[in-house]
Amino acid sequence: MLDALFRPRAVAVIGASNRRLTIGYRIVENLVDSGFKGPIFPINPKAPYIKNFIAYKDILDVPLEVDLAHIIVKNTRVPGEIEKCGKKGIKVVIVNTAGFGEIGEEGVKLQEEMLAVAKKYGVRVFGPNCQGVMNSDPEVRAYCNFTFTSMIEGAISVMAQSGGVGEVINNRLYELGLGFRMYASYGNQADINATEILEYWGNDPGTRVILLHIETLQDPAGFARVAKEITKRKPILAMKTGRTKLGAKAVSSHTGGMMAVDTTTNLLLEKCGILTFTDEEELCQAARALAQLPVAEGNRVGIITNTGGPGIIVTDELTERGCDLSEISQASRDSLQGNLYPEASLANPIDVLATATPEHYKLAAATLMSDPGVDIVFVNFITPFFVDTEGVARALTEVAKDAAKPMVACVMTEKKGWQKTLQIFNVGGIPTFDMPEMAGKVAAAIARYGALQRRQESSPVSYNGVDTAAANQLIEKTKASGRAFMAQADAFSLLAAYGLPVPAYGEISDCAGALAAAAEIGYPVTIKVESEDVVHKSDAGGVALNIKDDAELTAACEKMGQNFPGASCFIQKFLDPGIEVMVGANRETEGLGHVVAFGLGGIFVEVMKDVVFRLNPLAADDIDEMIHGIKGFPILEGIRGRAGGDIEKLKEVVSRISMLLRNHDEIEEMDLNPIFSYPEGREPGLVDVRIKLKI
Repeated sequence: MLDALFRPRAVAVIGASNRRLTIGYRIVENLVDSGFKGPIFPINPKAPYIKNFIAYKDILDVPLEVDLAHIIVKNTRVPGEIEKCGKKGIKVVIVNTAGFGEIGEEGVKLQEEMLAVAKKYGVRVFGPNCQGVMNSDPEVRAYCNFTFTSMIEGAISVMAQSGGVGEVINNRLYELGLGFRMYASYGNQADINATEILEYWGNDPGTRVILLHIETLQDPAGFARVAKEITKRKPILAMKTGRTKLGAKAVSSHTGGMMAVDTTTNLLLEKCGILTFTDEEELCQAARALAQLPVAEGNRVGIITNTGGPGIIVTDELTERGCDLSEISQASRDSLQGNLYPEASLANPIDVLATATPEHYKLAAATLMSDPGVDIVFVNFITPFFVDTEGVARALTEVAKDAAKPMVACVMTEKKGWQKTLQIFNVGGIPTFDMPEMAGKVAAAIARYGALQRRQESSPVSYNGVDTAAANQLIEKTKASGRAFMAQADAFSLLAAYGLPVPAYGEISDCAGALAAAAEIGYPVTIKVESEDVVHKSDAGGVALNIKDDAELTAACEKMGQNFPGASCFIQKFLDPGIEVMVGANRETEGLGHVVAFGLGGIFVEVMKDVVFRLNPLAADDIDEMIHGIKGFPILEGIRGRAGGDIEKLKEVVSRISMLLRNHDEIEEMDLNPIFSYPEGREPGLVDVRIKLKI
């Protein structure tokens, strides 16, 4: 069906006009100027001609078949025009008209009426309140849009929720000499949505890279299903806007409180293997490179430079963005030794010197391409007047032509005087950049895409010996009680059912029960008030720690009874403090996994916010990156003579929690804070848990 949208054989424009400053005029003009291969049928009840075309009074008067119709009439007339399109047998309509769901209740009703009519006749609706689409395929040349970007053939397809953002991207691609393959700005996406378009482009052989601008995702689960498959074959790059708003939803967990409104969306994009950006220029430049280059197998970069300063700049940029400088092998050094100038540096960056010849560059590039410790070859090239720069460009493109590794070049030059040199790079498939900073960002993006691709092949961590029946019973018990939050004993029992290391514990209702439980558990102990209304128990006086004997326990029970009359309490074995970390989870979107958080814990978690988020389910690589990704990781490793924590046991804790969350959609929020991490060989201590269920 989307062929009728992107590859129409004939297009009608309902609401076509001869007034130049109207959408109805611009669409006809764009179709003509772009060289659309099919017939164009303007519809206007009053004008006999639109431009140099015969105008028809009604779509039903058009004598030939029509695949696609633009509708640019008053919003209240749109349902009637769609009915006529249905009777005509038109497959798809682009409703450019605004005044529907975006304006409120009245517009929503009109949009529903429009869709009901379309469904009756099997007509698909693109929009309303949208720009339209474009297809630069030479066999189609469909400029079904009212914007002004010059359409040149390219391999990047662009989808933008905001038409204004889409225009900026399209124009920048044009300035870079790239053009685009297809374009869509879908407005309200009342019917045809972003997921359908994404899937269509994923199957389009002419689309090598997909570029997205996203404000909201209408169908996140469906989007994820489609995107995961596409990113295995071709890159998807995305820019998510609206990043600075804080979530309006009230949440009781640390995790939910620290999440920005778009955390789930960003994590979903990463989970699908999509590269995300916060800068339109970097987005466009990375798309340009990924449309030309092979996938990087890793993040190790080998640099060739003919000047020191820019080499240092790009080194900083690469390392700050997660890349490593390659260790040049001895075999590579031996190959270079004696074949470059004696003063050349054979470390990384390899400085071939300003007077280096094309043969020097070819040798250095070929050597790095064959070095197993290099994943990306980066060339820093200032074009001196005393060097055969065109020869250098030809030498490098010859090396890159059939290479399995990407090559990126920062060519710092005056464009007019060295136009031929730049053209050789461009025709040879090596993307060039003006400044080392941008070139470094793009090289890092190439490495990041390769890492995202490889991560998709990882399976979620799983364990045997989990008592899922007991876990289900505990959850059903909480639901039956009408509580949102699990009682502490039930929450710890749920963790224990998944093999998590929990201290000895029990429920108590009075002092006698507390003394009996302490005798069984063994001193020292901790008691906590059992109340779902108390989120931060220590702040409210609902916790007594490190109780060493019966007398202290009796006094603590009496005080708890005064502070929380009638409330029951929870008792557990007191654990020696360790390095405090936290694991949390929050579920915001149906059909998607929980957002899982790992970070330094204790009372400072909301102040320091040293937390890394991932979308469940988690693979081993995800968990490793979460734990290593916090700023406080050196504390976990051990610092200044202080013992660190057992990292492998922490990984197992996070893995088992991930499995628990994967099996129980009923969990809405979870906080385990603090978790004590101890030196190697000792199990972590899960001393506090709070679990909220959907009710």
